[in-house]
Amino acid sequence: MTTSDLPELAELAGRAARYGGRLGVVVHDLESGARAAVGADAPFTSASVIKLPVLMTVLDRTAAGALSLDDRLPIADADRVDGTGIIGDLADLRELSVRDLLTAMIALSDNTATNILINRVSMDAVNAWSAAAGLRATSLVRLMRDTEARARGLENTMSPDDAAVLLARLARGELAGPDATAFALGALHRQRFNDRLPRLLPDGVRVAHKTGELPGVRHDAGLLYGPDGRAPIVVAAMTEGFTGPACESETGGPAADLLAEAARLAYDRFR
Repeated sequence: MTTSDLPELAELAGRAARYGGRLGVVVHDLESGARAAVGADAPFTSASVIKLPVLMTVLDRTAAGALSLDDRLPIADADRVDGTGIIGDLADLRELSVRDLLTAMIALSDNTATNILINRVSMDAVNAWSAAAGLRATSLVRLMRDTEARARGLENTMSPDDAAVLLARLARGELAGPDATAFALGALHRQRFNDRLPRLLPDGVRVAHKTGELPGVRHDAGLLYGPDGRAPIVVAAMTEGFTGPACESETGGPAADLLAEAARLAYDRFR
Protein backbone atom coordinates (compact mmCIF):
# COMPACT_ATOMS: atom_id res chain seq x y z
CA MET A 1 0.00 0.00 0.00
CA THR A 2 1.38 3.41 -0.94
CA THR A 3 0.59 6.91 0.26
CA SER A 4 -1.78 7.31 -2.66
CA ASP A 5 -3.98 4.63 -1.12
CA LEU A 6 -4.34 6.83 1.96
CA PRO A 7 -4.05 10.32 0.45
CA GLU A 8 -5.17 11.96 3.67
CA LEU A 9 -1.65 11.40 5.05
CA ALA A 10 -0.23 13.73 2.41
CA GLU A 11 -2.90 16.26 3.35
CA LEU A 12 -1.81 16.07 6.99
CA ALA A 13 1.80 16.61 5.92
CA GLY A 14 0.71 19.68 3.97
CA ARG A 15 -1.00 21.10 7.04
CA ALA A 16 2.17 20.52 9.05
CA ALA A 17 4.13 22.56 6.50
CA ARG A 18 1.71 25.44 6.90
CA TYR A 19 2.67 25.56 10.59
CA GLY A 20 6.34 25.70 9.64
CA GLY A 21 6.90 22.07 10.59
CA ARG A 22 7.08 18.63 9.07
CA LEU A 23 5.21 15.40 9.63
CA GLY A 24 6.22 11.79 9.09
CA VAL A 25 3.72 8.95 9.44
CA VAL A 26 3.77 5.20 8.93
CA VAL A 27 0.57 3.16 9.07
CA HIS A 28 0.93 -0.62 8.91
CA ASP A 29 -2.00 -2.97 9.30
CA LEU A 30 -0.52 -6.18 10.68
CA GLU A 31 -3.68 -8.12 9.82
CA SER A 32 -3.56 -7.53 6.06
CA GLY A 33 0.02 -6.36 5.66
CA ALA A 34 -1.15 -3.14 4.01
CA ARG A 35 1.05 -0.09 4.60
CA ALA A 36 0.86 3.64 3.94
CA ALA A 37 3.47 6.27 4.68
CA VAL A 38 4.57 9.85 4.20
CA GLY A 39 7.98 11.13 5.25
CA ALA A 40 8.68 7.72 6.73
CA ASP A 41 12.47 7.49 6.40
CA ALA A 42 13.36 11.01 7.48
CA PRO A 43 15.23 11.24 10.79
CA PHE A 44 13.48 13.28 13.48
CA THR A 45 14.67 14.52 16.84
CA SER A 46 13.52 11.45 18.71
CA ALA A 47 12.58 12.94 22.09
CA SER A 48 11.24 10.19 24.35
CA VAL A 49 10.41 7.77 21.54
CA ILE A 50 14.08 6.78 21.85
CA LYS A 51 12.99 5.01 25.03
CA LEU A 52 11.54 2.22 22.87
CA PRO A 53 14.94 0.85 21.83
CA VAL A 54 16.21 1.43 25.38
CA LEU A 55 13.37 -0.77 26.64
CA MET A 56 14.17 -3.51 24.15
CA THR A 57 17.92 -3.37 24.79
CA VAL A 58 17.38 -3.85 28.52
CA LEU A 59 14.99 -6.75 27.87
CA ASP A 60 17.54 -8.26 25.49
CA ARG A 61 20.12 -8.13 28.30
CA THR A 62 17.71 -9.87 30.64
CA ALA A 63 17.16 -12.63 28.08
CA ALA A 64 20.93 -13.07 27.84
CA GLY A 65 21.20 -13.42 31.61
CA ALA A 66 23.32 -10.29 32.00
CA LEU A 67 20.54 -8.54 33.90
CA SER A 68 17.35 -9.46 35.72
CA LEU A 69 14.07 -7.60 36.06
CA ASP A 70 14.45 -8.25 39.80
CA ASP A 71 17.85 -6.56 40.00
CA ARG A 72 17.73 -3.41 42.08
CA LEU A 73 19.65 -0.42 40.74
CA PRO A 74 20.73 2.54 42.90
CA ILE A 75 19.32 6.02 42.33
CA ALA A 76 22.13 8.47 42.96
CA ASP A 77 21.55 12.19 43.31
CA ALA A 78 23.56 12.67 40.11
CA ASP A 79 21.02 10.51 38.27
CA ARG A 80 18.08 12.75 39.09
CA VAL A 81 16.91 14.99 36.26
CA ASP A 82 13.79 17.04 35.64
CA GLY A 83 11.21 16.81 32.90
CA THR A 84 8.70 14.01 32.69
CA GLY A 85 8.46 11.40 35.40
CA ILE A 86 8.48 11.43 39.19
CA ILE A 87 11.54 9.49 40.35
CA GLY A 88 13.80 12.54 40.22
CA ASP A 89 11.56 14.29 42.75
CA LEU A 90 11.46 11.43 45.26
CA ALA A 91 14.50 12.29 47.38
CA ASP A 92 14.05 9.37 49.79
CA LEU A 93 13.86 6.79 46.99
CA ARG A 94 17.32 5.24 46.73
CA GLU A 95 16.82 2.16 44.53
CA LEU A 96 14.31 0.48 42.24
CA SER A 97 14.09 -2.80 40.41
CA VAL A 98 14.85 -2.92 36.71
CA ARG A 99 11.20 -3.93 36.26
CA ASP A 100 9.92 -0.75 37.93
CA LEU A 101 12.47 1.47 36.19
CA LEU A 102 11.33 0.14 32.81
CA THR A 103 7.67 0.65 33.66
CA ALA A 104 8.33 4.21 34.84
CA MET A 105 10.38 4.94 31.72
CA ILE A 106 7.54 3.88 29.41
CA ALA A 107 4.30 4.60 31.28
CA LEU A 108 5.43 7.92 32.79
CA SER A 109 8.29 8.67 30.36
CA ASP A 110 10.47 9.03 33.45
CA ASN A 111 13.78 10.63 32.47
CA THR A 112 15.65 9.64 35.62
CA ALA A 113 14.68 5.99 35.15
CA THR A 114 15.78 6.20 31.52
CA ASN A 115 19.22 7.58 32.35
CA ILE A 116 19.80 4.93 35.02
CA LEU A 117 18.96 2.19 32.53
CA ILE A 118 21.05 3.68 29.72
CA ASN A 119 24.02 3.96 32.05
CA ARG A 120 23.49 0.35 33.09
CA VAL A 121 23.53 -1.09 29.56
CA SER A 122 25.45 1.74 27.74
CA MET A 123 24.56 3.90 24.77
CA ASP A 124 26.68 1.68 22.54
CA ALA A 125 24.52 -1.31 23.46
CA VAL A 126 21.31 0.56 22.58
CA ASN A 127 22.75 1.63 19.23
CA ALA A 128 23.99 -1.89 18.51
CA TRP A 129 20.58 -3.37 19.33
CA SER A 130 18.88 -0.77 17.10
CA ALA A 131 21.15 -1.53 14.16
CA ALA A 132 20.64 -5.29 14.56
CA ALA A 133 16.85 -4.77 14.68
CA GLY A 134 16.91 -2.90 11.37
CA LEU A 135 16.42 0.63 12.71
CA ARG A 136 18.34 2.68 10.16
CA ALA A 137 17.89 6.24 11.47
CA THR A 138 18.03 5.56 15.22
CA SER A 139 20.95 7.02 17.15
CA LEU A 140 21.30 7.51 20.91
CA VAL A 141 24.06 10.04 21.58
CA ARG A 142 23.02 11.76 24.80
CA LEU A 143 21.15 11.16 28.04
CA MET A 144 17.74 12.64 28.78
CA ARG A 145 17.75 16.33 29.75
CA ASP A 146 21.44 16.72 28.92
CA THR A 147 21.24 20.37 27.90
CA GLU A 148 25.01 20.70 27.56
CA ALA A 149 25.11 17.89 25.02
CA ARG A 150 22.22 19.44 23.10
CA ALA A 151 24.05 22.78 23.08
CA ARG A 152 27.01 20.99 21.45
CA GLY A 153 24.68 19.72 18.73
CA LEU A 154 24.29 16.17 20.04
CA GLU A 155 20.73 14.98 19.44
CA ASN A 156 19.05 11.59 19.55
CA THR A 157 17.29 10.66 16.33
CA MET A 158 14.73 8.18 15.05
CA SER A 159 12.46 7.93 12.02
CA PRO A 160 8.76 7.04 11.85
CA ASP A 161 9.74 3.93 9.90
CA ASP A 162 12.14 2.86 12.67
CA ALA A 163 9.43 3.20 15.30
CA ALA A 164 6.98 1.30 13.09
CA VAL A 165 9.46 -1.51 12.41
CA LEU A 166 10.20 -1.90 16.13
CA LEU A 167 6.52 -2.00 17.09
CA ALA A 168 5.54 -4.37 14.28
CA ARG A 169 8.31 -6.80 15.17
CA LEU A 170 7.46 -6.52 18.88
CA ALA A 171 3.78 -7.26 18.23
CA ARG A 172 4.75 -10.31 16.16
CA GLY A 173 7.01 -11.62 18.92
CA GLU A 174 10.12 -11.30 16.77
CA LEU A 175 12.22 -9.15 19.11
CA ALA A 176 12.00 -11.04 22.39
CA GLY A 177 10.67 -14.17 24.03
CA PRO A 178 7.03 -14.46 25.15
CA ASP A 179 7.57 -13.14 28.69
CA ALA A 180 9.65 -10.14 27.62
CA THR A 181 7.25 -9.37 24.78
CA ALA A 182 4.29 -9.44 27.18
CA PHE A 183 6.16 -7.19 29.61
CA ALA A 184 7.00 -4.65 26.90
CA LEU A 185 3.45 -4.55 25.55
CA GLY A 186 2.09 -4.28 29.09
CA ALA A 187 4.28 -1.25 29.80
CA LEU A 188 3.17 0.40 26.54
CA HIS A 189 -0.49 -0.23 27.43
CA ARG A 190 0.11 1.64 30.71
CA GLN A 191 1.07 4.85 28.90
CA ARG A 192 -0.29 7.82 30.85
CA PHE A 193 0.02 10.47 28.11
CA ASN A 194 -2.98 9.91 25.88
CA ASP A 195 -3.53 13.26 24.16
CA ARG A 196 -2.27 12.10 20.73
CA LEU A 197 -2.90 8.74 19.05
CA PRO A 198 -5.74 7.63 21.37
CA ARG A 199 -7.61 10.95 21.48
CA LEU A 200 -9.98 10.55 18.51
CA LEU A 201 -10.31 6.77 18.50
CA PRO A 202 -13.66 5.06 19.24
CA ASP A 203 -14.42 3.54 22.62
CA GLY A 204 -13.08 0.03 22.91
CA VAL A 205 -9.85 0.68 21.01
CA ARG A 206 -6.79 0.04 23.17
CA VAL A 207 -3.46 1.68 22.33
CA ALA A 208 -0.04 0.46 23.43
CA HIS A 209 2.19 3.43 22.68
CA LYS A 210 5.07 5.75 23.51
CA THR A 211 4.97 9.51 23.21
CA GLY A 212 7.79 12.01 22.86
CA GLU A 213 8.02 15.76 23.10
CA LEU A 214 10.47 18.64 23.13
CA PRO A 215 9.97 22.29 22.15
CA GLY A 216 8.49 22.18 18.64
CA VAL A 217 8.43 18.36 18.69
CA ARG A 218 5.47 16.04 19.25
CA HIS A 219 5.57 12.29 18.55
CA ASP A 220 3.50 9.20 19.25
CA ALA A 221 4.09 5.64 18.09
CA GLY A 222 1.87 2.75 19.00
CA LEU A 223 -0.23 -0.31 18.31
CA LEU A 224 -3.99 0.08 17.88
CA TYR A 225 -5.99 -2.92 19.12
CA GLY A 226 -9.65 -2.95 18.14
CA PRO A 227 -12.36 -4.94 19.92
CA ASP A 228 -12.49 -7.41 17.00
CA GLY A 229 -9.44 -9.34 18.24
CA ARG A 230 -7.53 -8.94 14.98
CA ALA A 231 -3.83 -8.09 14.78
CA PRO A 232 -3.12 -4.45 15.65
CA ILE A 233 -2.52 -1.47 13.40
CA VAL A 234 0.88 0.18 13.78
CA VAL A 235 0.84 3.98 13.69
CA ALA A 236 4.11 5.90 14.10
CA ALA A 237 3.70 9.66 13.71
CA MET A 238 6.32 12.35 14.29
CA THR A 239 6.28 16.13 13.98
CA GLU A 240 9.07 18.66 14.24
CA GLY A 241 9.62 22.38 13.63
CA PHE A 242 6.21 23.60 14.76
CA THR A 243 6.32 27.11 16.19
CA GLY A 244 3.97 29.40 18.09
CA PRO A 245 2.37 29.36 21.53
CA ALA A 246 -0.28 26.79 20.57
CA CYS A 247 2.39 24.27 19.56
CA GLU A 248 4.12 24.67 22.92
CA SER A 249 0.94 24.29 24.95
CA GLU A 250 0.40 21.38 27.32
CA THR A 251 -1.72 19.60 24.71
CA GLY A 252 0.68 20.24 21.84
CA GLY A 253 -1.83 22.24 19.80
CA PRO A 254 -2.00 21.51 16.06
CA ALA A 255 0.95 19.11 16.13
CA ALA A 256 -0.84 16.81 18.57
CA ASP A 257 -4.03 17.23 16.53
CA LEU A 258 -2.30 15.88 13.43
CA LEU A 259 -1.08 12.82 15.32
CA ALA A 260 -4.58 12.14 16.64
CA GLU A 261 -6.04 12.51 13.15
CA ALA A 262 -3.45 10.14 11.68
CA ALA A 263 -4.49 7.44 14.15
CA ARG A 264 -8.17 7.95 13.37
CA LEU A 265 -7.51 7.79 9.62
CA ALA A 266 -5.63 4.54 10.09
CA TYR A 267 -8.35 2.99 12.22
CA ASP A 268 -11.16 4.08 9.91
CA ARG A 269 -9.31 2.74 6.86
CA PHE A 270 -8.57 -0.72 8.27
CA ARG A 271 -11.35 -1.32 10.76
